[in-house]
Amino acid sequence: MASVMQQIIFGLAGGLGLFLLGFSLMGIGFQNIAGEKIYRFMEKTNNPLVAMGTGFLMTLTLQETGAATVLLIGLLGSRLIHLKQGICVMLGINLGATLLVHLTSFQIGSYAYLAVGLGFLLYAFGKKHHIQYLGFTALGFGLVFIGLNTLTAAMKPVIEKLLLQATLTQIPRSPFHGYLLGFFSTALVQNNIATIGLLQAFLRQVALTGQESLFLSLPEVLPILLGTSLGIGVIPTVAALKGNILTKRAAWAHWLIIGTTTMGLLLFREPLSSAASWATLRLWGLVATAKDLVFSSLSAGSVPTGAGLMTKGLAMAHTLYNLVMVLIWLPLTSPISRILTERVTGSWRHQEDGSTERKYLNEKFYPTPGLALRGAAKEIMRTAQIAIDMLYFARIAFFKGQSSAIRDIAKKEDIVDERRRQITLYLSTLLSKSILTAPQSRYLAGLIQVINDVERIADHAEHIGEYAKAKVDEKLPFSQVAMDEIGLLYDKVLDICKKALIALEEDDPLLARQVLEREMVSDKLQEEMRQNHINRLNQGRCWPGSGIIYLDLLASLERVADHAANMAEVTLVGKEELI
Repeated sequence: MASVMQQIIFGLAGGLGLFLLGFSLMGIGFQNIAGEKIYRFMEKTNNPLVAMGTGFLMTLTLQETGAATVLLIGLLGSRLIHLKQGICVMLGINLGATLLVHLTSFQIGSYAYLAVGLGFLLYAFGKKHHIQYLGFTALGFGLVFIGLNTLTAAMKPVIEKLLLQATLTQIPRSPFHGYLLGFFSTALVQNNIATIGLLQAFLRQVALTGQESLFLSLPEVLPILLGTSLGIGVIPTVAALKGNILTKRAAWAHWLIIGTTTMGLLLFREPLSSAASWATLRLWGLVATAKDLVFSSLSAGSVPTGAGLMTKGLAMAHTLYNLVMVLIWLPLTSPISRILTERVTGSWRHQEDGSTERKYLNEKFYPTPGLALRGAAKEIMRTAQIAIDMLYFARIAFFKGQSSAIRDIAKKEDIVDERRRQITLYLSTLLSKSILTAPQSRYLAGLIQVINDVERIADHAEHIGEYAKAKVDEKLPFSQVAMDEIGLLYDKVLDICKKALIALEEDDPLLARQVLEREMVSDKLQEEMRQNHINRLNQGRCWPGSGIIYLDLLASLERVADHAANMAEVTLVGKEELI
């Protein structure tokens, strides 16, 4: 008895582990092959259909609804997308899961081992990165089916024990009990694809016994399937606990949409089961006919029967259920988001009021390096804008002598220093936790250089504020000619900083090249101003104390332009052939 129990536990643990590992490896492969293209327009998905399609691709890319849901919560938490977009993406995530369920309904036998071997060869001996990632995908694909085969074999003693007790043939089950079983199973493993795969392995082993069972009736199994969809709601709820108000509204939206849809279909499980069975037979009948036409020498016996029909019918029911959910709720995303915005406030209202600025750094992005790097870049852009604002305040302080502008500079400099620390820590953690491609590694190094340049620009803005304070406190005189020269150089440096920021944000090498050219022009202007200052000193037209401030101000502005040029050079890395 102990050995049988050990066989069951080891088989279930090993099979489930191989199953999840396979999907994880497939996710890594797909992410690095196609993930960047998806994340590039993630925050621009204003069209509901495009947003839903993005969610669909997220599931296929990550190969897991749980990971895609966590990523969605991260996007909302960082305010990269708004609530209406999030609801549409959520519908797409659930719809994308149907393809994964269809995948697990197949049995490819020994070809799974061939996929593992081929995947290993591509990964180990592939010289190009996309070949290696393709190997990851093939390796994961094979492991998914090896895991399913292991789970099916592990279920054999379980089924035999249940048959001895007549559990499968005599005890009627309440649909709500099956619904709760699916819910708690998914909530426990936090992966509805794994739960459905386990259910399919169970059904295959039941079918192999050759005895009649309630479990071989789709209406009896459908409540478990519906429960797994509700169980995935635990993931956004847990992920939203430390999030902002948007994440909590998204969690409520998930429970509202999934809960009402699954409970409603639970009452209409008979029609849904009939529709799924009919669609399965029609689909595979067409496949068999097409196979017979193309390969006339082969038998057209592709229509599934027994366990094959049951698992494919289950996958079809999952597809129909998600299509029904999309048809009902996609047109209602606007009123749902509006109602949740009005109603879900309570003790979280202070979070929304205190989050007037976006914060793009989010640890939930670590499994998706492309999106994590984009988030870091956006946070750097936001910090750079603060540094440029400090330069504006410093200009006002110097030309108009406003002490309030000087105080604002000091406050903002502390913010920039803290942001630089957070961004550097975030990028360092990303480097330690994720597998980055060579271009991603170069981009990460460039981002670290940029945030250091931004922090130095803020330091020089603070220095200019100190010069302004000295000018006011010591009542240092400046000629109109000197002030005009400073104003001209200051405007050119500000223009260089703004264009460097735009070039980096839009990844524009032509604009970056313009920044470098304008920085050279500003250097020449600064040299002319220095010579003009020497001439004024020789003629006795400049106060010595004012002259020191003048020269220090020129040096600070020159270094600000140099740091802006460094930012532009990061944009130019690897793009020399484009300019």
